[in-house]
Amino acid sequence: MDIYRVNHQQLLKGIRCNFQRYLYKQIQWDDRLIGIFGSQGVGKTTLLLQRIKLAFDDSDKALYLDLDSILFQREKMVNVAMQFYKEGGTHLFLDSVHRYSDWMSEARKLLDRCPDLHIVFATSSLLPVSKVMRGFKNQVSCHILGTMSFREYLSYECVLDLPPISLDDLLENHAEVARNVNDQIVVAPIFRNYLEHGEYPFYWDDPDAYPYRLQDRVRDTIEIDLPAIYPVGYQVLNEIKRLMMLVSGQIPNVSDIADLATQLKLEATDVKRYLDYLKDAVCLRFYQSNKSANHRYQKTYLGNTNLLMAFEEDVNDRVVLGETFFVDQLSNFATVELLGNNDFLVNDKYTFMVGDPLMDYERIKEVENAYAAIYGQPKSQNNKLPIWLLGLCY
Repeated sequence: MDIYRVNHQQLLKGIRCNFQRYLYKQIQWDDRLIGIFGSQGVGKTTLLLQRIKLAFDDSDKALYLDLDSILFQREKMVNVAMQFYKEGGTHLFLDSVHRYSDWMSEARKLLDRCPDLHIVFATSSLLPVSKVMRGFKNQVSCHILGTMSFREYLSYECVLDLPPISLDDLLENHAEVARNVNDQIVVAPIFRNYLEHGEYPFYWDDPDAYPYRLQDRVRDTIEIDLPAIYPVGYQVLNEIKRLMMLVSGQIPNVSDIADLATQLKLEATDVKRYLDYLKDAVCLRFYQSNKSANHRYQKTYLGNTNLLMAFEEDVNDRVVLGETFFVDQLSNFATVELLGNNDFLVNDKYTFMVGDPLMDYERIKEVENAYAAIYGQPKSQNNKLPIWLLGLCY
């Protein structure tokens, strides 16, 4: 037990709590079983450790266990947790649970045998939330942690502290909100920095190596997280990596599945399955309008603009950057659908045309609940708003 406690204490020493992700305040920490899902690098581990430090500090009531640790090749997690509970522990924080094959059955045993025990676990976005809900008979509170929003980045960089604003309130008052922000900071260079390196908190660990670390995150997601959840072999992993690189080079108008299969010399059914994996890992995002063919994704994007710039050199297409930012930010709190004219429908209510200042937006001028989200426009005017405003909602 001592070695797990030492690891726990050492990790807490390096944790700062001056900045917390948006999800920290949304979680009902009194719930008995809490799950946090997210892609690699978004800050799941930091969120767990911040909760321990803020709520328990040096108390022995909490224990952090990384289930990917080699120590669990020697003894079961359930035995370590039972000993922790017998010694008076009440809150167990389990990280990387998807890399420990029996974690769900052992967690159920703990909940049955330890009536005062609370469990918080973190896992990959590749693990289906529905599977976890079924495994715990819906007795689990599940949350998805996305990448940092533009609002969070402003706070993280100590540039500007703003409360999150709902999409409805933002669109009703977008001119005032834009004016308030513009009165305090020069947005354009800060927003460009965010698009390049603002989505993941680990940027400042080594700024020069940031693009390579993002590439490594994608590789590790495919090579480590994916086979921990699905029965895939070495050859399949290489095929998925080849597909990822092929698709990333065609963004946003990617070949249909049949063409991708031909180029990679694979079966179309396998390509479809691999694309689903990459979507669940938030490496790629697919949008298909009702008017497009059954097997064609009309628009395909990398998971966020940081990934886009890490995989593609000299990305200067403001429409592609704007659309990637748009779907990334809004997908964290709203439903996003692609319409047949390449506009986006959000929450079945708002229509957005995403573009740059040189585009013609006349066709949405008189349309109810229609807006132009423009990359390169500094302020709001009528139904045209700077696209960075949509990064202030979470």
